[in-house]
Amino acid sequence: MPVRQYPTLHAYLEGNRRLTPEYDDVVLEVVEGHLPPDLVGTLLRNGNGHFEQHGVLYEHLFDGDGMVARFRFDGQRVMYRNRYVRTDEFVAEEAAGRMLYRSFGTNLPGGLLANFGKTQFKNTANTSLVEHGGHLLALWEGGLPHALDPETLATLGRFDYGGMLRNQFGWLDRHITPEMPFSAHPKVHPTTGVLHNFGTVAGTKHRLVLYEVSPAGEARIAHVLPMPEATFAHDFVLTQSGHQVFFLVPVAFDIFRALAGFASPAASMLVDSSQQTQIVVVDPAGTVQRLQTDFGFVFHFVNGYQDADGTLVVDALMLDNYPDSAGAKAYLAGYMPDDQPQAKFVRFRLDLAAGTVARQSLTDCEGELPEINPDRVGQPYRYTWTIGRPLDSPIPMFDHLLKVDVQTGEVRYAHAPATMCSEPVVVPRRAGDDQPGAREDDGYLVYLRFEAATNTTDLLVADAADLRTLARLRLPHNIPMGFHGMWQEG
Repeated sequence: MPVRQYPTLHAYLEGNRRLTPEYDDVVLEVVEGHLPPDLVGTLLRNGNGHFEQHGVLYEHLFDGDGMVARFRFDGQRVMYRNRYVRTDEFVAEEAAGRMLYRSFGTNLPGGLLANFGKTQFKNTANTSLVEHGGHLLALWEGGLPHALDPETLATLGRFDYGGMLRNQFGWLDRHITPEMPFSAHPKVHPTTGVLHNFGTVAGTKHRLVLYEVSPAGEARIAHVLPMPEATFAHDFVLTQSGHQVFFLVPVAFDIFRALAGFASPAASMLVDSSQQTQIVVVDPAGTVQRLQTDFGFVFHFVNGYQDADGTLVVDALMLDNYPDSAGAKAYLAGYMPDDQPQAKFVRFRLDLAAGTVARQSLTDCEGELPEINPDRVGQPYRYTWTIGRPLDSPIPMFDHLLKVDVQTGEVRYAHAPATMCSEPVVVPRRAGDDQPGAREDDGYLVYLRFEAATNTTDLLVADAADLRTLARLRLPHNIPMGFHGMWQEG
């Protein structure tokens, strides 16, 4: 596998090897521009807080302990606080001063002897956040969420929705998967306020389990659907019409190899690109329909909605193949494989009456971690903002900020040399009385950016329309870019 070394990536990884320090309500220095006075609210971000565990370099980007960063905007300044999600595993490893648990992509040092029969994997609580039903939760799709104190960010403990997420499918199933997975990409219906989510539950029978949580926080299992394999699915689509769409790609865990310790779950992955992807659609009445399309792996969907003619439109960032664990390991050593697949913007049109799937390219650039105006979730929309790169970029890393017009294919870029950007969270500009602005791109982007030359991390505020930087604030320390964030208004 040909790989190349990139100084920006090396500097970024070296600057975040061990635990990021924790800070209490620090006022960030504005080093460029001015904060918009109407940008009032809180940005919360979750992600891995480091890339090694007591001297053991992680072999996958998904393995670091979750660290929640909070940025409170009051129109004049930004207050910063961060806290690790103190999972049981995090607390135990810090007390022991060594790595104790296997994780998604990293086995314990010592080979098969050290890993054989070690079926308890670390819940890193590092992927995203959701605030719903009176609870602020840190999410990780392999197990239970963790509840956080919304004021202090202190960890309140594992959260199972009153036992709903405890596996009840049988003794052996409970042994294989005691904590039901709760995806890191829940969706709240824009009209009903009901939170919808899912988990892919491995066991004696593999299941796709769909959850519903009322606005009051009352949870139930809505559907249990059979899966032929322990499929790896990260995200799904919820439309305003109430349709839920899942892509079950022929990428699955080898449960025996993973549980026995022969390989980490990521390294055990079986990929059969000769098979088709199964698209599962659950309509508002609970009717399940399955369609087929050509192979392609999706980490993240951009958005989805039902068209006027009843067709379901699903926009995704699709890879030609699944990125293997060897490529992830090389990345965390500071190298980028030349043949690493990258995601492109693809639109799927699902004709449920005819049972057909059509696809089209939306643009030829590459991207990941897409965000849209939150007022357009599940509905027709025009813009998405992501990290990414144009195809003529000599660096195969996502070091550009992109704004993509999904109607015309036009792409706008913002780029600073030797930098890396986080997912851009979209904050609509409110025009009084909480009414949305006239334009879908009338608002702000808030995101983090690492600069290799100064080995620093900044918080940026940009204009969502033209990507122009409005303010840049310096963090008191380096911080990994993390995965997903959310905005709390007011």
